[in-house]
Amino acid sequence: GVMARAMPYEGIKFGTVGILEKLFPAEKNNQGNEGGGAVGNKVFRKLVFGGAGGVMASIITYPNDTVRRLLQLQGSKGTTDQFEGYWDCVRKSYAKFGVERFYRGALVNIVRMAPNTAIQFGSYELLKQLSASYF
Repeated sequence: GVMARAMPYEGIKFGTVGILEKLFPAEKNNQGNEGGGAVGNKVFRKLVFGGAGGVMASIITYPNDTVRRLLQLQGSKGTTDQFEGYWDCVRKSYAKFGVERFYRGALVNIVRMAPNTAIQFGSYELLKQLSASYF
């Protein structure tokens, strides 16, 4: 169900952002604090990293979503494919259409999710920076 899709997606999304944070650390100033103290710089980093996390999670989880949709649609009007389960669907779809079948429509999903996750991470960072003086 929802958890089977959400957990890998969220894990990949947050994992990608974490890896990018380590690969491209924020610059330190003379006092050892994160430099470029402007809130905007930190928010921009999170926007970019969040967008990349959404793209990575979408690319990796999209084939599973495709199989789930194919299983849900079997037997409905206009479809002729019948599957005996998840792996049967994977085998038959790959045999008939190749790997491309699992990514059909992925670009639209990526274009939708990249800004979504960029805003999610950017908003979090902005609110974190703006509320830092209150806590």
